Amino acid sequence: MKKRIMVDMSATLIHHGHIRLLKKASEYGSVVVGLTSDEEIINKKKYKPELGFEYRKEILESIKYVSEVVPTPWLLDEKVLDKYQIDLLVHGDDNSNLIETRRLKLLPRTEGVSSSEIRKNAQRAITEINNQKLMLTPGPAVVLQDNIEHLKPLFGRGDDEYTSMANDVINWIKKISGQDEVVMAQGSATFALELAAHSFVSGRVLLISTGYYSDRLKVLLPKSCQVSVCKYEDIDSASGNFDWVLCAYTETSTAFKVDLEMIKSKSVELGAKLYVDSTGSIGLEDGHVVADVMAFSSCKGLFGLTGACFVAYKSGLKPQATGNFYFNLETQINKMVTGPYHAIASLYGVMNNHEKYRKRVIQSKKEVLEKWSHLVRDKNQPLLCTYIEGEIQPNDNNIVLYSPRSELSGSVICHFGEIHYDQVELCNRISVVEN
Repeated sequence: MKKRIMVDMSATLIHHGHIRLLKKASEYGSVVVGLTSDEEIINKKKYKPELGFEYRKEILESIKYVSEVVPTPWLLDEKVLDKYQIDLLVHGDDNSNLIETRRLKLLPRTEGVSSSEIRKNAQRAITEINNQKLMLTPGPAVVLQDNIEHLKPLFGRGDDEYTSMANDVINWIKKISGQDEVVMAQGSATFALELAAHSFVSGRVLLISTGYYSDRLKVLLPKSCQVSVCKYEDIDSASGNFDWVLCAYTETSTAFKVDLEMIKSKSVELGAKLYVDSTGSIGLEDGHVVADVMAFSSCKGLFGLTGACFVAYKSGLKPQATGNFYFNLETQINKMVTGPYHAIASLYGVMNNHEKYRKRVIQSKKEVLEKWSHLVRDKNQPLLCTYIEGEIQPNDNNIVLYSPRSELSGSVICHFGEIHYDQVELCNRISVVEN
């Protein structure tokens, strides 16, 4: 008479590791699968299984190595084996069942596969399906699996998990920004820019004009500021004494990157501190350390979800009170309002892979510059985007073009839309009609 062999499993997501275990177990006798009930899974793993017990049982009964499927609890003991007249329990080498060694056979687990890994792969596949629309916009152009991996209930006070996440993210941002202090808030980069301006900027201000985003800094300043505007190409002629110089490192509306080192030198010459709108440059360009104050958001070169914004500054600067509650840096520092919990979680997920995504932006940029080299300027090129002297036309119906806020004769392409792929398809999916 054949021995009765039990293999216990939940089989919520059956995979080739299960099949190999069942096949090996069948070499010892007739295989009886001890299948964990739905209630036990919910109790022990705290989630409802993807497939209910009856469906899991039906699948297992159709496998040629299985002779019978019976319900069993999460942990097996000798009484369970006795109930089903089992001679030997075959299990992976992670066994925690309370079975005597004489009735237990441990086998190595199949490497590289588990139900947890399959769930991650399913999440990745869903994310890739949702990312098939090609966004040529500044961001967020895709939602990465890294962004959603750590999304869960989070809170700013008394939640040690979130506190640890937030500390890691802030330290990472300090490193890439070169700043001593980083304050996070819920909102867009515009909120952070205005908050930073009202917290630090006063007196005589020189604004370096490169397009819409640099020019709008004027309306974000305190009304008491005395503002002079200088076009970027005329910066050498700027003179006098100023308290602050303002610029946008990457001017997204014209796909133009300033020479930040040169502007810093000019600021020193004018006796001024440097305020930088780094919305389009943070996480992509180098050299932010020269700024005295900077502001940016989570969803562009940091590759996070929308919802978080940051003010970063040198420790020697003291924020000035704005006279408001929400619109006050101290309120954000002291966490007196709801913070950007889930946007921070999305950045926590992307931190360790950030350089991989940055390199994909660089590759996209490189391919566009090579294909349309005769239509792009030869200097002041930011990584985030490219200005092309021509009209971009989509080659399929699943492309969103970027409409810059500055009036241009050409078009702007942003390079975030394919960072979830190893290969760049951008140049095959659009055409350019030359002006």
